[in-house]
Amino acid sequence: MMKKIFIKIISSTIFILTSIDVSGQLSLLTLKPEDQIEREVYIKGFIQADFMTNFQNMRSKDGFSAYSIEIPQTNAISSNFSVRQTTFGIGFKQKNSQNDQTLSVYTEIDFAGPNNTTAPRFRHGYIQWKRWLAGQSWSNFSDIEMLPMIFDFMPPDGLLLTRRLQLRYTVPVSKKGNLSFSLEDPKTPSIRLPSDSLGWHKQSVIPTFSVLYRYGNEKSYIKAGAVISPISYNMKHTLQEEYKTKTTAGWGAMISGKIRTDTKNAFSLQTSFGKGYSTYNTNLREEGYDAIPTVYNKNILETLNLFNIVGVYEHWWASRWSSILFFSYSNIGYQDFIPKDMTKSFHNISGNIIFHPYKKVRLGIEGNYGRRQNFRSEKAEGWRVQASTKVYF
Repeated sequence: MMKKIFIKIISSTIFILTSIDVSGQLSLLTLKPEDQIEREVYIKGFIQADFMTNFQNMRSKDGFSAYSIEIPQTNAISSNFSVRQTTFGIGFKQKNSQNDQTLSVYTEIDFAGPNNTTAPRFRHGYIQWKRWLAGQSWSNFSDIEMLPMIFDFMPPDGLLLTRRLQLRYTVPVSKKGNLSFSLEDPKTPSIRLPSDSLGWHKQSVIPTFSVLYRYGNEKSYIKAGAVISPISYNMKHTLQEEYKTKTTAGWGAMISGKIRTDTKNAFSLQTSFGKGYSTYNTNLREEGYDAIPTVYNKNILETLNLFNIVGVYEHWWASRWSSILFFSYSNIGYQDFIPKDMTKSFHNISGNIIFHPYKKVRLGIEGNYGRRQNFRSEKAEGWRVQASTKVYF
């Protein structure tokens, strides 16, 4: 048996030097001993270099975010080089004799460290056993399949695509349908507390719950999902009082899908709406738009309405040339207690042209336009032009 394992190690080493599979995954070691259970250790990721020119001040340096466009309009020009999108992951997976994956472990980092540094940043880390997943990965109330083939670090502004600590269970309900449930990190909600409160603070009490149904195949599908996000905080109105934990509920609903009409064209659409779920929006997470104080009701927190819609078109001009065009719009519903400097709406439009000289290499140019408006009706718009090279391994 040891001889067989040694031969597998040698053959895996040769494999590393000679080939990379289509999925962008590179096998380090594959073993299939006498018990017929196949075990594989692999790495995956990409190296990306970007050059960006902005035509308006933005807080977001690497990714284009319409929400981060600064008001008032200045038309300031700036540029930036970056390799922070570069991603590296390592994993282990095990398959039984029927080629069904029974166990997998995966961890991943990028180099988008704090304060615009290239320090490693943890992205994914989870264990998956049969139908169960535990750890940090894409939220169940997200759609990674909607992410278009773009170079920008940020997805379309209105897309629901965030990573969460979670416990998830997925079960097939038909030949093409799957149903998944998750309990996610109770620290997820992002809220604003009164500046003059007596030490009010957010409290993690009840996990977020989500459910998602997917029907379709790899090329075309539809998804429908919902999330309930309990928002808890400790509060008191006088020094003599004890802190009391108050909980309100945020909720959201989402419909998402893709249709590939032929080998050259694909259309994707996602829309979502609800109250107190804005932390699932790619731009608004950790920005305090789930719930804010109501000055007319003793500063009790109230959830905010949010509507998102994203449309994507993918076209292949030839075997080595492709383009993406997308539109995204997000709107926070009006309520009279919302501070006037908070963002009311933002949208962005993007398009690119990509050259694929090799299966794992992409070169291209991408343009982004965005506009932001606050509740004072002040507006600003920004542009970005980006040139990028991306190599998968």
